[in-house]
Amino acid sequence: MPPSQERTSHGGNPLEKAPLAGEVTNRRLLRWMFSFLRPVRGLAVLACIYLALSVGAEVLVTRQMGETANLIRELHFGQSTDSGFWAWFLGLEPHACKLRHGIGVLFGIVLIFGLLRYLREVTAMKLSMTMVYYIREAVYDKLQRVGFAFHDAISTGQLITRALTDLQHVRSFVQTAVLTTLDIVLVVGGYMVLLLARSPWLAGLSLVPLPFWTWYILRFGKKVQPASRAVMEAEEKSVNIITESIAGVHVVKAFATEKHEIAKYERACNVFFDRVMARIRLYANFTPVIRTIGSASHLSLFLLVAVLMIKGQLNVGDFLILGAAMGTILGRLQQVSVISDQYQNAVVSARRLWEVLAARPTVPEKPDAIALPPGPGEVRFEHVTFGYQPNKPVVRDINLVVPGGSVVAIVGPTGAGKTTLVNLIGRFYDPQRGRILIDGVDIRDVTLASLRPSVAYVFQETYLFSDTVSANIAYGRPGISAGEIEAAARLAQAHDFIEQLPRGYDTVLGERGASLSGGQRQRLAIARAIVQDPRILVLDDATASVDPETDELIHRAMRFVMLGRTTFLIAHRISTVRRADMVVVLENGRITQVGTHDQLMEQDGHYRQIAAVQLYGDETALDEEGEQPSHMDRMKDIRKLAAATVKKDAEPEEV
Repeated sequence: MPPSQERTSHGGNPLEKAPLAGEVTNRRLLRWMFSFLRPVRGLAVLACIYLALSVGAEVLVTRQMGETANLIRELHFGQSTDSGFWAWFLGLEPHACKLRHGIGVLFGIVLIFGLLRYLREVTAMKLSMTMVYYIREAVYDKLQRVGFAFHDAISTGQLITRALTDLQHVRSFVQTAVLTTLDIVLVVGGYMVLLLARSPWLAGLSLVPLPFWTWYILRFGKKVQPASRAVMEAEEKSVNIITESIAGVHVVKAFATEKHEIAKYERACNVFFDRVMARIRLYANFTPVIRTIGSASHLSLFLLVAVLMIKGQLNVGDFLILGAAMGTILGRLQQVSVISDQYQNAVVSARRLWEVLAARPTVPEKPDAIALPPGPGEVRFEHVTFGYQPNKPVVRDINLVVPGGSVVAIVGPTGAGKTTLVNLIGRFYDPQRGRILIDGVDIRDVTLASLRPSVAYVFQETYLFSDTVSANIAYGRPGISAGEIEAAARLAQAHDFIEQLPRGYDTVLGERGASLSGGQRQRLAIARAIVQDPRILVLDDATASVDPETDELIHRAMRFVMLGRTTFLIAHRISTVRRADMVVVLENGRITQVGTHDQLMEQDGHYRQIAAVQLYGDETALDEEGEQPSHMDRMKDIRKLAAATVKKDAEPEEV
């Protein structure tokens, strides 16, 4: 049964865990980590049963070997008639039947032991992979749910390392270390029972190294955790460098900085190597001590048992049983060094994974949130103030009412807060003060599942997925028909170039749509917005970096998608915003001007300043219809500009 089905059938959902509160100790981290096994606790119990049975079989093998050795000795020393192998095999030899029975039992137990070990390993592997499945699903679920603020604060390389390397450490710990620990406990317990039955004082001697090992391991653990954390942080940094260099490969090639990137990665790898070697040196001082004490104890006890056998105080069977039991106990206890290594890695990795899963949503959804009710798409900003950092507002005290179905253009210098303002509409961030209402409803009172589909964004930097053209267009509504996809592409002026692709709408695009031009990517983004059929549309400088011909095609597409929708249009070209119902000028995060194009042309302000530059200097500008402004329109604006300038010059200066 797939893990997703197992979780459903058990009724628990490990994805819905509340983060740990208070101090996060190692013990609490382990409890939190193992809580992901609750949906498959039956499998965990089965793994423990297989483990217990296999340990029992192992102890029985040792005991049976001793009994069989005693039978062989009895046959060899005076008990046998020396009638040959066939007489023994056919049962003519005294004690032969008993010996054959003992050998048969021994082989039977060995076969059962092998089968149980196989079942134990398979179950442990499935158990660890199931646990990793749930944690990986929880991590990905969290990454999809957290807001922009979380992704702004943590790099892609850090997230990749935690989702891959840290999960591998957790899987290794569960699959190997946990069951090995249980195996050690059961083996030591089982063999101690066997030893106590044969020689209680030898049983006590076999545990002499245990207190020292315990003290040494605890002391070692305090040193290795910081070293493990340093290794993982260095690995994060190296992965982040790879991620950034691949994502920005065009910039690297354009500036011919390949050698610089290689040197930067080499420095990161050197740091990673040094930290790994520091950790290895810690283990180099730890493991030999454990193994030396274990080997010396084993050898001493073995020689003691051999002396007892020579003196006749032990028979051959007891010698084999005691020697094997003490060797197995000491051998198992020496594995504690390996378990300690895996434990330290797992604790550090679990803490790093928990940091991701415990991240608080920056845009939490209220328990009683409602679906956004139908409406024309009126947007109201009431005293909205927001900053990415506390006490550093990017937009300040914004008060604005945008009627439903109208087009509002937002202009202003770079860094004025235009994109930040429109990002608040989709609740990518929550303002520190004030509120935003859509059709009279505070967006913090509605579900994100109903808000986000109602607001479509066409960003300046368009992101396309490594999927087919159809899948990218239908991203917001994956169940729509091919006809609806084609209709949206036609409205977005994208159908013609799509048909020229190798497989048309079934063509798989490269990562980020790298196989397409900037204008083609923008038209696909507009088609994606058309398919979403939003109530509110945000066009964030969608034509800022395209040629005039592509700009004309995009403007024609925008004309269709804007019909009947509340549209926020961020642009720098006056020709793009001149026919908007409302023009809002943002400067230093504040609204300094509001009005129509004609009204603002008569006012002295930032809008008229940029209009002066563009009207006199930009003869290739296109209007929102995708056409060059008429000579009459241009002259009309120039006359307004000149009249406003003359009026200003005629005004008396203030003394």
